[in-house]
Amino acid sequence: MPIDVEDLWLQAIDAEDAEDRDEMCRLSDEIINADPENADAWWMRANLELPAKGMPTLREASRCLRACRKVVEYDPENRKAWWRGGQILVEELGMLEEALSWWQRRREASPTDPEPLIEQVAILSDLGQYGMAAERLNQLWIEGMDAMAHSQLMRTARLHGTVKKAAEREKTLIFKPWEKKHPGWKDIERDRRRKPASEQTTFLMLAGPMVMIEVMLWNSLEFSGSVWLPMITGFLLVIATVLMGVKWSKSLTMRLNRPAYNVIRATDIEMSSGKVCFPENWRSEKLYQSLLKYRTDAFQERLEKVVDAAEPLPNNWKPKIPDMTTVDFVFTEEE
Repeated sequence: MPIDVEDLWLQAIDAEDAEDRDEMCRLSDEIINADPENADAWWMRANLELPAKGMPTLREASRCLRACRKVVEYDPENRKAWWRGGQILVEELGMLEEALSWWQRRREASPTDPEPLIEQVAILSDLGQYGMAAERLNQLWIEGMDAMAHSQLMRTARLHGTVKKAAEREKTLIFKPWEKKHPGWKDIERDRRRKPASEQTTFLMLAGPMVMIEVMLWNSLEFSGSVWLPMITGFLLVIATVLMGVKWSKSLTMRLNRPAYNVIRATDIEMSSGKVCFPENWRSEKLYQSLLKYRTDAFQERLEKVVDAAEPLPNNWKPKIPDMTTVDFVFTEEE
């Protein structure tokens, strides 16, 4: 008797409504066995591979990615599957180069969608490829692209700021972990025994004393018996000091945390390449350990495997950037 896939799918939906994950697993497997190209069943399977609560393990993340690949193969317009697969590749597995190819395939499936371009810009920035990131940003504003959502506009603005600041720096300041004699390694060596600076702590150390001094001085002044004038002017002075303190503390914290950013990039390169470049005796130091705890469980698990393999990054290694211009729009001049 032939299997009724449609009936199984209705049962799977009922199991989903009842939050019965075991039944959903059983039914989705039956559907996939009967109809291997059923994108809906693969998408259900992708979500079931992830835990109901908490972060996935390396095995769970890998199985989810496999299911997402099947979804987009049979249903290239499934935006959720594309996003989930990209998120798994970057945040859980750290495979940045593969993630660039993943989002390029999404671009080829939907050339006017801004999401893959935004994700490529973010990944290129993580790899230190700011020139390429700027080129990707330009594509977002070419006629023919779909309008961006508010959240996408906000993220694009932040990425634009990052890329612009990087472009203004000298090239030697852009850390390239694959260069063993890069000055960025000296920054890490200098600060490897301390934790990253906190913007909140820096703000309190900068603005706190200034506000206290202002209040003390303000209380010592006379305003000819006026009550409202000292209150209003004092309030405005404190607000101005706080706003300037926020700006200064952010700038100072970024400078203090340059070694921390370098550690993050070096770790990203190790994960993307599957080879080590970070000095082994520095991994137990405070800087490395304090940053590692912010990574996902799957990321840490895979990084441990890369470190245990201890295969060094080749001297001539460079990030493998796929061809991302296959569906680029071009400017055309009207005659």
